Amino acid sequence: MQNRFNDFVRRHGMPEPPAALLLLVSGGVDSMVLLHLLQQAGYAVKCLHVNYGLRGQASDLDQQLIEQVCQELQMPLQVWRCGPEELKGNIQLKAREIRYGLAEKYVQEWDCEAIATAHHLDDSLETFWLNLVRGTGIDGIKGISPFFAGKMRPLLWARAEEIRAFAEEQGIPWREDESNAQDAYRRNVLRHHVLPQLKSWNPKWEEGFAQTLEKLQTTADMQRVHLNRLRQQLLHEDETTGEWKISVLELAGSGINAIAFAWLLAPYGFSEAQGRQVFALLEGENGKRIVGAGHTAYLNMPFIFIREQAEPELPEWKCSVRQLMQGQCAWVKATECEQGRLEENPLLCSVWVEDGDAEMEIRPWRSGDKIPFGKGSKKVSDVLNEAGVLVLDKPQRYVVALNGIVLWVLGLRKAPCRESNKGICLELRWEGPLDLRD
Repeated sequence: MQNRFNDFVRRHGMPEPPAALLLLVSGGVDSMVLLHLLQQAGYAVKCLHVNYGLRGQASDLDQQLIEQVCQELQMPLQVWRCGPEELKGNIQLKAREIRYGLAEKYVQEWDCEAIATAHHLDDSLETFWLNLVRGTGIDGIKGISPFFAGKMRPLLWARAEEIRAFAEEQGIPWREDESNAQDAYRRNVLRHHVLPQLKSWNPKWEEGFAQTLEKLQTTADMQRVHLNRLRQQLLHEDETTGEWKISVLELAGSGINAIAFAWLLAPYGFSEAQGRQVFALLEGENGKRIVGAGHTAYLNMPFIFIREQAEPELPEWKCSVRQLMQGQCAWVKATECEQGRLEENPLLCSVWVEDGDAEMEIRPWRSGDKIPFGKGSKKVSDVLNEAGVLVLDKPQRYVVALNGIVLWVLGLRKAPCRESNKGICLELRWEGPLDLRD
């Protein structure tokens, strides 16, 4: 088994001995065997164990076994204990986030070359079927990658039963997790009921399937190379803004479809559905935008632009006119004046107010907002479009409204200051930032 282990490591370009590795060890048979194989191969092994406390005393016994083995082998060990408040929600997802978050921390602190985990062939087969049922692409059905993004899985060639037999033969101690025998999780149902049925049809189906997974891994690698070439071909940096841009004409003539384009945009934080929506901008409305997790795409003919997104939390205030005059809004100062006038200064606006309890709003503009214009009104969206405000700058534009009526689109338009026989005239001065992304 050691020879097959060493061959797999070399074949997949993993760090070789005497490299320093951070091993995630649970105390189960898989990770304890991996600890043994790494140590025998000559790696400098450093261990991380997370005690989630989910199984009471059994969790503590797992920890004790790991501490004992690491002490005997003189291996550095870091133990992390979790409280129940850290595992609220999806327990498996939270546990994984904690485990890998800590691994990234300690792999840096201990100057390790990679994180080693004890995933084996059965895990990869189960991942294939689970993702296939959910619906996925090539990355979902290629199984678990042997070595990717600093994580190595040098046991992916081994069956679970091989690992257990080797542990028994070598006298390697491990702890059994009773929850693995329960059907509380879909992976366990698949493991206990579905995969045995496949084996009954073909006792050697795992061997053929392992070859299929290897071919899918190769296909995924080739797809990744091709997508990188497409990105270099289609995405260009705009010399003025520094944003990425894609020529609409070049994209339309590239021959790629919406699915391939969505894969191309994945590194920028767009889901597959959002990537398809960006592709649909080819026939969309100029100025339309699609907001992803890390970037925003918008159409400004003849290009689709990809802008790194840092959407600010824009404050807004709602108060009475009296409270506004008392300085309760940080960005607008109100002072009484003798008469209203149409100010040339874009940061000043005169308004006539009849009631001190009238409600004032200082906020980003909203769809449906209108401002008095002539004998009627004008949509604020039209005001922004006529001023040539870029679609991604529109959300930053503020308005001042009195009793729901917009009186001032900051820096662009002011409603006429119609005098009244009662009330007071206020001069409003904008003292907030001009660019709300700063």
